Amino acid sequence: MKSYFLEGLRDVAIVRNELSRLLPNGVDPWLLIAADPYPLAYFTVIASEEDAPSIQADLSGRHYDQDGAVLEILRELQKRVGGVVRDDNDNKL
Repeated sequence: MKSYFLEGLRDVAIVRNELSRLLPNGVDPWLLIAADPYPLAYFTVIASEEDAPSIQADLSGRHYDQDGAVLEILRELQKRVGGVVRDDNDNKL
């Protein structure tokens, strides 16, 4: 599985609201649907008492090479709620 993250967020309620605006298919996880029409990626809000909230986006195995669509959603969310986009190797994107 391949994952991307939007980290360093502040308000879980705002993040959840913006995810629902961009991805109206499902909630927790939010689904990015491909043209085939299977889920391309699953977006989950991770909130803990120790760390700032973040979003984890997991690409489905069927759409493993369609990173661009997932990054497009994360970049739009980043514009709306801030944060830093990273890949699953902890590289800042």
